[in-house]
Amino acid sequence: MRSFASSRLRHGAVFGGLAALGCMPSYRMTPTLAPERSCPEPSAASWYSPENQSDIGPLEEWCSTVGPEVRTEAPPASFGSLDPGDSLAIVAWNVDAGSADVLEFLRLELGLRCAGSWSELTPGSPHFALLIQEAFRRSSDVPASPPGWAIPRAVDEEDRPGERLDVMEVAERCGLSLAYVAAARNGHEPVEGMREDKGVAIVSTLPLYDVITIELPYEAARRVAVAATLRGTSGDSLRIASVHLISTPPPARILRTGNGSRLRQGLALVDALDQAEASKAGSDLTTDSHPISTVLAGDFNTWSDRETILLRLREHFPDSPQPLGEGTHGAFPTDHILFRGSAAPRSPRMIGASYVRIANRYYSDHHAIRAIVQFGE
Repeated sequence: MRSFASSRLRHGAVFGGLAALGCMPSYRMTPTLAPERSCPEPSAASWYSPENQSDIGPLEEWCSTVGPEVRTEAPPASFGSLDPGDSLAIVAWNVDAGSADVLEFLRLELGLRCAGSWSELTPGSPHFALLIQEAFRRSSDVPASPPGWAIPRAVDEEDRPGERLDVMEVAERCGLSLAYVAAARNGHEPVEGMREDKGVAIVSTLPLYDVITIELPYEAARRVAVAATLRGTSGDSLRIASVHLISTPPPARILRTGNGSRLRQGLALVDALDQAEASKAGSDLTTDSHPISTVLAGDFNTWSDRETILLRLREHFPDSPQPLGEGTHGAFPTDHILFRGSAAPRSPRMIGASYVRIANRYYSDHHAIRAIVQFGE
């Protein structure tokens, strides 16, 4: 495995050079939907998508097979405020659709007692934001569509005891705020009479402000990210973004992009987040000054901590903790939490030593990862 990884890194460096020379199509993003887009609705707010015209057709086809975004911006339960000196747990987890036992994870790892609007954190447990990949939603809002290449097969789920809950049911049962965006269908056939889609989500004990959806450049499959802002009582804010990058594109795509599929999607994500920051601040940003601290976390589908996409993203998120150095999906370090601080007073900071892999997978095929952000003084 070591020799294979070394060979992959050498080839990655070569292909990364090709991408830098211009083999990679544009990653630039825009908040303006192309006129020919019908999905999402033309009136959809806070939506970023690629400028590149070649991305529009396939993204439209995939998008038309999924249901609308879901936002519950205020948690139905009352968990209290985020005060100066309080901690916030940031958790990223690919839940493998319905495989993972999310309720048990919330109870044992995050100290949450789920009881609808009466849900509460156990004493000593901090507020949290759980950034989910391969979240699924079953709903009549998922449209009926004829079979086609834009409907991928359903996620292969492990058998496990207990209920199979979608992300909306988890948020409702546990009194959490929710932002969910579907990337693709979860198979063509209904499950128990309901169609399903899958994507990324944020569930939290805190309200979610300024939610935006980021539709990433098309690379063999449609991928999306969702971002939101968490606010402390002293005026300090934290931007969080849940992302799931492409895994392995087909050989023709690798040749076209110089093996830059994940790199292109990652740079597009940074571009969209920076545009959203600039729009909120009402001015352009400098490369070393950001008005809000930001966490970028999720499943990057990386084979190595030295993969080009991670090296480039760490340039944009220079305050990130050191890589964990252990696999989160089998032997591969696919999942990561990245961080950049802001120049604002009392800016939240990430405690590097708090960055860990959670040992129990809770029936998912990925380990969750967690880091602690400290607010204020």
